[in-house]
Amino acid sequence: MKKTKLEMLLYKSFDAELTEKESELLRLELQNSKEFRNKYNEISRIRHAASQSKDSSSFEPFFEQRVLNKINSAQKKSGYTAAFAESLSFSFRKFAFAASFVVIGLISYNLISGNEYSINSILGKYQTSIEYAFDSTYNLIWSDI
Repeated sequence: MKKTKLEMLLYKSFDAELTEKESELLRLELQNSKEFRNKYNEISRIRHAASQSKDSSSFEPFFEQRVLNKINSAQKKSGYTAAFAESLSFSFRKFAFAASFVVIGLISYNLISGNEYSINSILGKYQTSIEYAFDSTYNLIWSDI
């Protein structure tokens, strides 16, 4: 029998009745293995200490209800934050969807209206020549504004 099955039998012996075969296997292992006896003694000490502790009364009536109430109150507290984050995420999705259409539209417009197919043309950045920058009609347009 594997060690883990024997350990499971050991733990089971504390909580439930063992069959004759299981009892015999456990007894033989306890006789033959010092390590297994030490484990048995350690588990016995821990269980005894836990049953004698002051906190053992915390598992008395309504323990399950108290735990569930604490869980529910914690969920309610974080529920407001979660609802806000969810609504923010939902609103941002709408904005991101609309913004992507605007960006795609502007890129398409620049691509169609431009003469060349470069990144600068697509993004609406045209290289300004020196003659155009110093043209007097260009200066007149800006001075009228």
